[in-house]
Amino acid sequence: MLVGPSASDAVSASEAVLQRTIGSKASAFVLQIDPKLSGETDHFVVEAHGGKAYVSGNSAIALCRGAYDYLKGACHCMVSWSGDNVRLLDRLPDYARREVVSPAKYRHYFNVCTFGYSTVWWDWSRWQKEIDWMALHGINMPLALNGEEKIWQKVFRGYGIPDSSIQSFFSGPAFLPWQRMGNLNGHMSPLPQSWIDGQAALQKKILQSERALGMTPIVPAFSGFVPGDFGQYHPEVKLESTNGWVGFAPTHFVYVRSKMFVDIGSKFLTEYRKEFGSDHLYLADTFNEQLPLFPPSTKLEDLKKCGEAVYKSIHAADPKGVWVMQGWLFYNARNYWKEPEVESLLGSVPDGKMIVLDLADNMYEAWREHPAVRRTGWIYNTLPGFGGDTAIQGTLDIDAQRVAKAQNDPSKGRLLGEGLTMEGIDQNPVEYELMTDAMWQPDAIDASHWIDDYAKARYGRWDDSIRDAWHIFLVELYTDPKSSYEATWRFRPKNQDPVMPGFNPEHLVQAIQLLLKDGDHLKTNSLYSRDLVDFTKTWLGALADRELTAERKSGTDNHAVFQGMLHDIDRLVACRPEYRLSSWISDAREWGVTSSEKDAMEANARMQITVWGGKDLFDYANKEWAGLIDDFIANRWRQAFAGKMAELPDWELAWDHSTAPPQESPSGDAVSITRELIAKYTSLPAH
Repeated sequence: MLVGPSASDAVSASEAVLQRTIGSKASAFVLQIDPKLSGETDHFVVEAHGGKAYVSGNSAIALCRGAYDYLKGACHCMVSWSGDNVRLLDRLPDYARREVVSPAKYRHYFNVCTFGYSTVWWDWSRWQKEIDWMALHGINMPLALNGEEKIWQKVFRGYGIPDSSIQSFFSGPAFLPWQRMGNLNGHMSPLPQSWIDGQAALQKKILQSERALGMTPIVPAFSGFVPGDFGQYHPEVKLESTNGWVGFAPTHFVYVRSKMFVDIGSKFLTEYRKEFGSDHLYLADTFNEQLPLFPPSTKLEDLKKCGEAVYKSIHAADPKGVWVMQGWLFYNARNYWKEPEVESLLGSVPDGKMIVLDLADNMYEAWREHPAVRRTGWIYNTLPGFGGDTAIQGTLDIDAQRVAKAQNDPSKGRLLGEGLTMEGIDQNPVEYELMTDAMWQPDAIDASHWIDDYAKARYGRWDDSIRDAWHIFLVELYTDPKSSYEATWRFRPKNQDPVMPGFNPEHLVQAIQLLLKDGDHLKTNSLYSRDLVDFTKTWLGALADRELTAERKSGTDNHAVFQGMLHDIDRLVACRPEYRLSSWISDAREWGVTSSEKDAMEANARMQITVWGGKDLFDYANKEWAGLIDDFIANRWRQAFAGKMAELPDWELAWDHSTAPPQESPSGDAVSITRELIAKYTSLPAH
């Protein structure tokens, strides 16, 4: 049985996080596990004097979060995906004693979809950076889903299923999350053996690192889905079909009353634990965005048997096992999942043996609607974005207030923690910084006050222009849900005018100009550069939609201004390596061993962010990326303007399977390009 790290190992793991984050300055931090601070939730005490920062805590995560609390509060530092602001003085500043107890036992992180939209091409170096980010922000309950195909391969072979059937079951790498949830089979396959083996090796490093920090990773379990021809090799097993998912062919799962369900699930977890170990938390998602097709006369009993089957398959392999389920289905199909249906599915699991990740409480609080969720045990989650969308938007105050309200609600039931369940990361970093802060205090954060400290830590510099800029950003982009919109220029052309954004572009450019006043001092700060690009692309994208409307109304055949705007957005986002299509493609190709494997990985990467698949998902995961704009989006608009709309689907698929280097703007200086674009487009006549 795996246990948490010893006190000395916890300190060593925390020290290693600091060393990777701030280098030699980590020696100025004195970390200690204090048994007097032990309790149900993580607890730290931090203070600084004499050039040293002293952090005590009851876990490695508490130590990391305590150190980060000091770095942000006393040193105005920040650790983010797009770079770090960790310039420290030679002597650490004094800091009054601060004691913090997290109200949340678990602080959850990741959505199954994140393993497609963000982490799919990561190597160990990138994963280690993310685990360090999680530790510093206080995450202790991450999903850990890499590498499961190696176990499924072994289990299915043990049932006599040929490799050809297993390959037709697995999707390509960029679509594995949806194959794992039973939404599709074989999309953009095959899955190379090099990938299967490489991901298993990577998972061992991920789990070792997370466990060393005392995290409790959630690993996969069996939710019933098997290759479509499984029944040919086991005719004694009854298979049922799903209703199909957004245009994909129906998938197949083992009938919930079949003994084979528990047998397959327990074999999978037994083999999984041999290979990777476990911490007794297992994810199994049933009926994700697909309705159960049980007959009305037996529906409730069938749902009960489904819950029993999943749990028994876990318990048979690990008597201490706890079933974790994403609760997205209770929102996505809320017309089906009424109280009797939810009670039937969840009520069959023993108390304390299930946790529901209430996946999108910022949109729909399933825990308030369903007593079974409150009784079973649940995690409050905020879902900040879909498809890895790079749009800048949010509702900071609303989200912070909602989580605090739930935490303090007398009717909350068995609330076990809080979390973030974004479909993709490296977008809207302010949302993640706010919500991870919220996980460490019981009361609601006032975003209008909090944003000042955020900007100080992000830039390590503070003046009136930065303050005024961020308060405009807060009002225009991060307060009103109506400020969120899907920029029309990013999507497949339609014969209709764009929907205009809820924010005021003129106010937004005023804030960007305020931020630019510190450009000469902050241009080498990666986080400042990222913010300039994010806010400027948002402003210029709104102007592009406005220009598109004006050109259509004028009936012009000359769309040069609109096309020029798209190219300028491409130039702007090319300043950031994470906003370059070539980076995404390069990372994908690294996972191929042969040239054909590399080409297949690239096709997966291109397909996901464009056509995707099915009938409704094209452009669902598209991004404001250099190369994707110039080479795909702008070209698509040119063809539409030329009257070639009917030819677009074939052209899109051809682009997805091309290996020609994308037309992409060269890297540039964000400050210089932003100044140039503001001068250029604020002088244009308003439409």
